Formats: sequence, C-alpha cells, structure tokens
Amino acid sequence: MKASLIYIICMCILLSCSTVKEDELSVLVVRGGHSYDTPDFEIMSSTLDGIHADLVLNAHFYQMKTADVKAKYDAVLFLNQNKHYPEYSWNKDKYLALSKQGVGMVFLHFTLSSQPEWDEYHDLIGGKWYLKNYTQDESLHSTYFTDMTLDIEVLDKTHPVTKGLDNFILKDAFYGNIYMDPSVHPLLATNHPDVSKVIAWQHSYNQAKIVYIMPGFTKDAYTNPSYKKLISNALHYVGLANN
Repeated sequence: MKASLIYIICMCILLSCSTVKEDELSVLVVRGGHSYDTPDFEIMSSTLDGIHADLVLNAHFYQMKTADVKAKYDAVLFLNQNKHYPEYSWNKDKYLALSKQGVGMVFLHFTLSSQPEWDEYHDLIGGKWYLKNYTQDESLHSTYFTDMTLDIEVLDKTHPVTKGLDNFILKDAFYGNIYMDPSVHPLLATNHPDVSKVIAWQHSYNQAKIVYIMPGFTKDAYTNPSYKKLISNALHYVGLANN
C-alpha cells in the first residue's frame, strides 16, 4: 500500500511537470549534431522563466509534422548542426514551412555553421559561419575561439529581446569573420578585435520572427543569469507571432 501511494505521488509530480501552465510559452528545443555541455543546456532549457520546454533530437524533429509543431508550440529553439551531409529536401521544407506558418525560431551558436551548401537556410537565420571545406576564398573563412571572457554590450535596450538587460560579462565560445545579413537588426555586440562585433540579431523571414545568438556552447553561458534572461526574452518575443 505504501509503495503504491509513493508511485501515485511520483506520477502526479511528473504529470504536473509535463503540463504546460496557462501563462507559460510552449517551446520545442531541437538539439544534436555537435558536442556541447549537454546536461547544463538541458537544465537551462527546462528552467527558463515562463517557458515550458520539450527537448528532442534532430531525428525526432525531422519526423514531426509542421502542423503538429504549429499546433503545440509557440516557438522553436535550435542548438543543432548538420555540416557534413547534404540536407534532405523534406528537412529543408520543414524549416521553411515553419517560417511560412509564422512559428518563431531562436538559433544558438553553431547553428550558424550548419547547412553550408544550403543558402536559404542562411537567409532564414540571417548570417553564416564559413567552413573551410566549403569555401574556396580563404579571406571568407570564419574563426572560432573557446573559453573567452568578453564584455557584452546591449545595442538596443528598447527591444523586447534585450528588455531588462544591462551590459554584462560572459565566458563562452565566440566566432570571428562571420557573414551577417545587412538587413538584420543588431542586438548585442562585443569589442574584442578577433570576434565579430555583432553577436546577436533579430529579423523576420516569411511570416516568422527569427533571433540568432552567437554564444551558447558551454555551462558558463547556460548558468549565466543575463544569458538565461536573454534566451527567455528571445523565445517570448518570437513566440508571440504564433499566438
């Protein structure tokens, strides 16, 4: 009898944790294809203010129907990468269909180097990290730096993505010599000479709001209060388009 009661209590706790509260944003978190500080990213995703997160791998995401994603989720957070194989046409269609359905998307860190041979993906995300194996012009080759501690400047303090954020210090991995679409709206910057000045931006693609945030690789980012607020703000901002 005692064991049965404990089982019932545990099941109730699990059910309450998996249910989206009325005031929470429902977010699909897609990850895979590259190493990162996995447990810490998952903990962060599950503890963002006002966010209910369902975490899936790339393969699961590709099997989901666009209509089901649209119906269940307000936004999608991507920390995934495919830089070694040509992307299947139906996988490409999923990204574009989501944007046409107005499902907001937030892309983190190495998503910028994904899909090196698919130009429209980089139109969607608003920029590109140029891989050496796919770029003949050496002057375009992008760079990366790990374990850097940088001063982060909030460029637009009136934007919803940066609401409540002051300039902050962040230790993480950063990129240099990236391409950024000149039409995007810059949100965050840093002044390190080797790192691209703008490290976060916002724009729209088809009917969807899009945010890209360069840092997002290590525990140092995932446990940084300013970074967590940034991610939460970004998801709420893009998610409003799907409500």
